[in-house]
Amino acid sequence: MEHLFTKLLSPTDTTHRLTIPAANLGDFEFPMGEHAIDIEATDTIERQWIFRLSIRRENNPNPRPVFTGQWTQFVNEKGLKVGDRIIFSRQQVEGNGVQYSIRAERRIFNYWVNVE
Repeated sequence: MEHLFTKLLSPTDTTHRLTIPAANLGDFEFPMGEHAIDIEATDTIERQWIFRLSIRRENNPNPRPVFTGQWTQFVNEKGLKVGDRIIFSRQQVEGNGVQYSIRAERRIFNYWVNVE
């Protein structure tokens, strides 16, 4: 499993969309000329989520990648709050290409624990 990014959730992340670190944009393949793709990710209880990864149009110097789609549903069902974090990873699956996983965590005292 290859770790792609870890992100502490901001107020916007918990209410509208998840802003992806711009440095990680190269971890996702966009077809030529496209500015949005669907990413299917599995959480820690094996539930599938479809996030829409989109970027600003080509002529914008700041692509600002974001997850929408089922993102707010994911946040609501997990009960995520500002300061919680998500960990996004991928692995190559023989014959199936890339498989993504997402894990939500909450800090309790000095430990990060899974939010299921």
